[in-house]
Amino acid sequence: MARAAPPGALELLLHKATDPSNPEENWECIQRFSDQVNADADSIAAALKLLEHKIQSPQEAEALHALTVLEMCVNNCGENFHHEMGKFRFLNGLIKVLSPKYLGEWSTDRVKSRIVELLFSWMVWFPQEVKIRDAYQMLKKQGIVKQDPKLPEDKILPPPSPRPASSIFDADDEKSKLLTRLLKSKNPEDLQAANRLIKGMIREEQEKSAKVSRRLNALKEAHSNAEALEEMLRSWQESKGAGTPTSTLELLQATFAKCERLKPLLFRVASETVEDEEALGEVLQASDRLTRVLCSYKDVVGTAGDSGTSSGGAAAGPQPLPDAASSLTLIDLSELAAGCQAPLQENAKTEPFLERLLSSSSTHSLDEELMLGLPISPTAAAPPVSSQIPEMAPAPLPPCPASSSGSLAKLSIPLSSITLSTIPPVTVYEEKGLKAMLHFSRDPVPGQPATRVLVLSLLSTAPHPVQDIVFQAAVPKSMAIKLQPATGSELPAFNPLLPPTVISQVLLLANPHQAPLRLRYRLSFVQNGTPCIETGEVSDFPHAELWGGI
Repeated sequence: MARAAPPGALELLLHKATDPSNPEENWECIQRFSDQVNADADSIAAALKLLEHKIQSPQEAEALHALTVLEMCVNNCGENFHHEMGKFRFLNGLIKVLSPKYLGEWSTDRVKSRIVELLFSWMVWFPQEVKIRDAYQMLKKQGIVKQDPKLPEDKILPPPSPRPASSIFDADDEKSKLLTRLLKSKNPEDLQAANRLIKGMIREEQEKSAKVSRRLNALKEAHSNAEALEEMLRSWQESKGAGTPTSTLELLQATFAKCERLKPLLFRVASETVEDEEALGEVLQASDRLTRVLCSYKDVVGTAGDSGTSSGGAAAGPQPLPDAASSLTLIDLSELAAGCQAPLQENAKTEPFLERLLSSSSTHSLDEELMLGLPISPTAAAPPVSSQIPEMAPAPLPPCPASSSGSLAKLSIPLSSITLSTIPPVTVYEEKGLKAMLHFSRDPVPGQPATRVLVLSLLSTAPHPVQDIVFQAAVPKSMAIKLQPATGSELPAFNPLLPPTVISQVLLLANPHQAPLRLRYRLSFVQNGTPCIETGEVSDFPHAELWGGI
């Protein structure tokens, strides 16, 4: 196991590697910096923070040297580095160098064009890092990037991470030998051919991996739904359909409809799998199983439905259902707003303990600048939870900016009117079967460009109901936040055969100074009779310009 670098070692190496007095790159220090980051995965975040600071240097030579170091790390430090580099925390630092609102007016054209070239190449080489693509598309949409850069053909990008012996470059013996010969050549045309060959081999492998993924997902879904339908048909036969509740019959019909829709999907997968006999056999077996269970449904339920004998008031036969399966994966936020229960009475009381609790997990400087955003109409907290909160004398909250808090107090945004951005949501909390995510609106509040809209979604995969859910948030006091009433306070036990229940809550965030966003939260709920209080902080937000830039 590699030893971690002593404190300050990375900073010292980077200082030497980016010394602006160096007429050329100090390759020895650059390589040592890259090797050290590669050897200690825990140092990646610190290394990127150091690199971001150097890239934003007003000295052109220092910034260009830092970009060279960054490129070396991207080529040599593997997937962990790529994943950390692909977060908004680091990408925002590069965007600032390009944006005229920040450092773009002072950054030189050489530095800016080099950053654009790197972002474009990363977008091509690391398609799984979607935040890089989102950042680049935002820059193009805002006119900061006029056109895609043309990457040098003789610039050979190595594989993203050290490849194992059985990598794609060894799968085809002929291509592997040809690639080795081309890479050893000093002829520029051979290097161009090698670059094209590498890109082609990677593209083929990505397509092959996508086909395998589609096949495995289709097989899993087919067997899962066929098994569920078989179970329900057995229960139907045992009871002979008598007294079957309407909800059970609807579930049976929905599962039947899902199995019917999976048949053409398996046909498409089979056409992609003709070269692999074993995989093709698995697809055909799954298709046969679906065919058998669909025929059984028509024989058993169809016959029982036609006879029209039902003592329990159940539907006489299967009726065509709307496309319910799509709701298993696509969450329609507007329908959630319409179907929620009315919010409870407004409660203006705040919990002084909450402010102390929210501020207990960070440094003193952040404690002094945080303000608390409580829901205007919070759902009632569970007595077991509140009983654990000690009695304390009321204390005033830190003041928020008057203009921001005043404008938010009168503001209300209907959930159904929000159009979400295509930026991936930020996961706030994911434990104990409960997941909370923040989605970003595409548009700011009309007439208030500094006020943005976020939508919190809560869903549960826990085997027990989750009750008395209350989400509260705090932001630095240069900002203001308002939480509108949530669409509910309870989530039922997870059932994989039913569409998931989702609680949604609109958050209005005023950030007049466009400061980096940090959000502390307190999530309280009761699960299986046990009160839980979870607190944490989220800081990996996309740059503000990205929210409406996609």
